[in-house]
Amino acid sequence: MSIRLYAFSRLALLFGLATWLTIAVFNNLTDPHTNRLLLGMMLSMELIKTEPVLGSGLTWKAWPADWSTALLYGIATLQSVIAVLLWRATKSYARAMIHNTVIALEKARDHATLALTCFLMLWLWFVCGGLWFGYWLKQGAVQSVHMTLIIISLAALLYVQSGPTKLVDASS
Repeated sequence: MSIRLYAFSRLALLFGLATWLTIAVFNNLTDPHTNRLLLGMMLSMELIKTEPVLGSGLTWKAWPADWSTALLYGIATLQSVIAVLLWRATKSYARAMIHNTVIALEKARDHATLALTCFLMLWLWFVCGGLWFGYWLKQGAVQSVHMTLIIISLAALLYVQSGPTKLVDASS
């Protein structure tokens, strides 16, 4: 397999994930009211508090809903950093395509591994935080999105780290 084709396939994946996360950051910053509402409901556990039994033993862990603003901007900042890492990995694969060398490809793979590991950690943090606040009891669709993103992260990590048995570079 040629280095260019190998790099291009990884570039396409990282470009898509970097674009997706960049749009998520943009949406978080341009529509903060929706996200603060959802985060506030999770933090305050108000959806669970309406139930007489379901999750009643968890409500002692609730936080004030007004902390959602700080949390939202913290999340947007973290997502921005990870988006930059994804864009850097994308750029590295573009360089690997241009330079057509194994060294450039290995550097791109290192950048992608770091970016995708951070991407995975973000969604694991979301799932763990959501589990702490029992969001799966009343906000199952949100948890499903986070679980799907964990699976996508793992698949992407496996893909960028997989390699063909033989690469053909410019020196061959």
